[in-house]
Amino acid sequence: MTSDTSLIAFRALLNALADAYGAEDRAGARELVALLREGAESATPEPTAPYRYDAAILAATEGAKHPAAKAAREAHSLLRWSATGILDELIPETVSDMFAVAPLVGPGAVIESERVRAGLFMQLSESFYPAHAHSAEETYIMLAGEADWQLDLGDWHRHGPGAIIHHPSEAPHATRTDAMPILAAWRWSGDIRSETYRMVE
Repeated sequence: MTSDTSLIAFRALLNALADAYGAEDRAGARELVALLREGAESATPEPTAPYRYDAAILAATEGAKHPAAKAAREAHSLLRWSATGILDELIPETVSDMFAVAPLVGPGAVIESERVRAGLFMQLSESFYPAHAHSAEETYIMLAGEADWQLDLGDWHRHGPGAIIHHPSEAPHATRTDAMPILAAWRWSGDIRSETYRMVE
């Protein structure tokens, strides 16, 4: 049974993510914000089973100041973390072992949508998520920790909490962490079919 405290934190998470994506001036972000606000009024997720990376996820949010990171920590028991979400058959296990996702919006998610996917992303410390691409446009918002991000196989850029990192459709992108895991939010808009995902050589 969902506790009142966890549910309040979960809905606070949705509102905090809506606030964060409200700073992104793109149609997909505006659509996501509307879905998150609606979900914050009525979403009632069920408690989830323990996940193998729970300790890393909680470590990523320890002492975090971003409102969404703090709410995610308090709502942890209601977040459905998994290895890759929709991409199990498309990502090599050596890559998927370094991160976890918790879907919030999309087909089959707690907030149902056929047009947008969104959720939380945790990447382990000292790990490298190699270049990959997909048809969906994607925007990450850093919530806790710092990581280096690469777009179009170009220079690496360090980003911390509050940073908005946009990846256009089909643009290769990669992420690497150092001593601490990171927590970020992500959204997919446009062509959100999982089968368009691919690793980039």
